[in-house]
Amino acid sequence: MAMVAEGANGDTQAELLKLLGCKDLKELNGVCGAMLEALSIDAEKSTLDIHNSLWMAESINGQPVSFRQEYLQTLAEIYRSEANVVEFGTQSASKLIAGWINKHTHGKINISPDAMNFDPSTLAVLINTIYLKDGWSETFDPQSTESDTFHAYDGDTTADFMRRFDKNVSVRFGDGWMAYRVYLNSVGYVTFVLPDEDISLEKLLGTPDAIDKLLHQGVDRKYDVSLRIPKFKFQDKMDLTAVLSALGLDLSFTPAADFSGMSDAPCCIDSVIQESYIGVDENGVEAAAYTMVQMRTTAFLPQQLEKLDFHLTRPFFYAIESFDGQVLFIGTVTNPSTGE
Repeated sequence: MAMVAEGANGDTQAELLKLLGCKDLKELNGVCGAMLEALSIDAEKSTLDIHNSLWMAESINGQPVSFRQEYLQTLAEIYRSEANVVEFGTQSASKLIAGWINKHTHGKINISPDAMNFDPSTLAVLINTIYLKDGWSETFDPQSTESDTFHAYDGDTTADFMRRFDKNVSVRFGDGWMAYRVYLNSVGYVTFVLPDEDISLEKLLGTPDAIDKLLHQGVDRKYDVSLRIPKFKFQDKMDLTAVLSALGLDLSFTPAADFSGMSDAPCCIDSVIQESYIGVDENGVEAAAYTMVQMRTTAFLPQQLEKLDFHLTRPFFYAIESFDGQVLFIGTVTNPSTGE
């Protein structure tokens, strides 16, 4: 979405900057450039890999279109984005884009070219991919993993729970919830948030500032923690168009949008799609995602402490964060057996 904002002007740019929390493009450049620099990890056992790309139409309905050189330069220099020219509406374009996503998500999101259908009126497609793989800083012994009951909203089910006992560690408490960080080797940590038994995830996440409170607020207390985490692996695909509209992005989806900083052809956002994969087991965490915006013309000395059970045996929220606090992946688990 930041790459899209770089090509917007006027009120269209203003609503995109408001959505992204930046006052102007200079601030947006600084934030995104710094994030890409900080969030690049390529180690023997740890990987955090982010890629961006722009796919451009050369012509639409036989009419040539061009993209602003300043826009292409900004995407290349700030966002490290590659640029490609394709003929949308053809199998070759779908194959190239699907292949690029498969490659940069390390095969965790394997898309068939047949699922990449682009209308010939597509002016541009902007894609961001993120791939993360890291091991736990303190491992889980597979021999300790055992099957137990997970109390899902639609009835009890069975899941395989990884088990560990952590001594003299901090657990954070808030109104109706408690949170615990499980550290990774290099990338950061996974914050698991467990609602109280009488609090639903819907209620816990029901306010605009809920996630910020869950990740950054609360009171820390020391415990010896019996930890149980269900192994889970999910893949999900979402159309974010309605969500972004609810967050105030209106003009960008209409013919009145101004993306003249991107191209000489009038255009607007047609769709915003995000597909993600997350796998958590005894070895660590592996996660991948891509976000695709389609533009169309228009257009952390042991002591004995009170013991606390932190057993994720009911629906919970999680977030994978970098050491500097950037949220990389976020989600909920309501039933680990069915991938929900």
